[in-house]
Amino acid sequence: MAISILVKDGSDNHELHYYDIGDYLSQKEKLNIIEKFGDISSISWNNITPDDNNDWLNQRDPKYKIYSEISGDINSPFKNNSLGVVTNRDAWVYGYSKEKVAQNTERLVQNYNNELKRLKNTPVKKRMELLNRKPDYINWTRKLERFAVNDIELEYHHSHLKLSLYRPFTKKWLYHDKALNEEARLYYNKFGQNNLVINTTGRGATKNFSVLVSDIVPDMNSMSGGSQGFMRYDNEENYSLLKVSKDNMNQEFADKLGLSFDDTFSYVYGLLNSREYQNKYANDLKKDLARIPIVKNIEKYVEIGKELMDIHLNYEEVPPYEGIDIIISKNPSYKVKKMKFAKKRDENGKSVNDLSTIIFNNDITISNIPEKAYEYVVNGRSAIEWIIDQYQVKTDKKSGITDDPNDYSDDEKYIFNLLLRIINVSVQTVDLINSLPKFEMED
Repeated sequence: MAISILVKDGSDNHELHYYDIGDYLSQKEKLNIIEKFGDISSISWNNITPDDNNDWLNQRDPKYKIYSEISGDINSPFKNNSLGVVTNRDAWVYGYSKEKVAQNTERLVQNYNNELKRLKNTPVKKRMELLNRKPDYINWTRKLERFAVNDIELEYHHSHLKLSLYRPFTKKWLYHDKALNEEARLYYNKFGQNNLVINTTGRGATKNFSVLVSDIVPDMNSMSGGSQGFMRYDNEENYSLLKVSKDNMNQEFADKLGLSFDDTFSYVYGLLNSREYQNKYANDLKKDLARIPIVKNIEKYVEIGKELMDIHLNYEEVPPYEGIDIIISKNPSYKVKKMKFAKKRDENGKSVNDLSTIIFNNDITISNIPEKAYEYVVNGRSAIEWIIDQYQVKTDKKSGITDDPNDYSDDEKYIFNLLLRIINVSVQTVDLINSLPKFEMED
């Protein structure tokens, strides 16, 4: 919400004045602040002048552009980058259960092909009007409509089911298919079976910059502003046949660092996790892709980058955090419907979330969670809160499809242990990021 006040005084002398009442406030809180001002004369205005980028607010650092772009140039660390997968029909082609995703997708393909048969003798111009648009029958998008108009039949391929990074530390099965994914860009052919990708927030992100490495294909919304992925390898099949290098990294940038490609990848990950780097260039990182400076103590950034990658890639193997208290009933169920925080009273007597205590289900309560664990924020919220948000039973209103996280693993304690592991991952991540060297440029 913004309020603009324009003053016409007939002169050619124009000034811009601005006052920021704060971020992440409710409408009621904003209105209360405005009411207390009484009139505009009591506001301590800031004078602003647009910069060379025509930014009025959140102006960028002019020195930032001297650094190498993260991708797309011979001097960049990476040759190519890609937005994450866009399905435009998540409920149908994403899910915790591989079997249910297969069933939903196969049903969608069958319904679509039945539509082709039903409208086979219908003039092309009339087909769009006569398509069955019931949301529990088919989720139509422009691509699928185009296929239908052109009488293109679809096939179901079980081999197209693969794990995807749906949200931070949240894996779901994805039907990864050119017809039923609206966009998947470089991830169809270039990702391959074995790869790594550094995911960052995209251009125009509404949340602060974040970065998270993955070894599976990411969804576009795994990061704010459209997840931008920077792959370690280019696994295009034709490249291997031509015996062309499968690296998606530039030798020129690695040579500047004096590092191998693997260490360069780790350096970039360590650097992008630096709080000093993120804070210094916060405005730039919200408006454009990251740029990669060469800093002092390169080896330490490589070392910390490797350690961060290890716990972020292997988070399901990290030992559960031990410094907590668990209240558990006899013969407990480990299934979740919707985890939630316990409640407490603040200094004003208002009921607020008690972040130290999570009610896992009716049988299990986890308490004494350290505050430090919530300092690890990725894509706008703590990693712990991502687990609480994503691992709940949800039914899509339009399609009627239910996605149940309890279906993901045969291990009944998977989600319970995942939560405890992510607490540990968060604490370790905070410690590792805090151990990064001071952010200083090489001379």
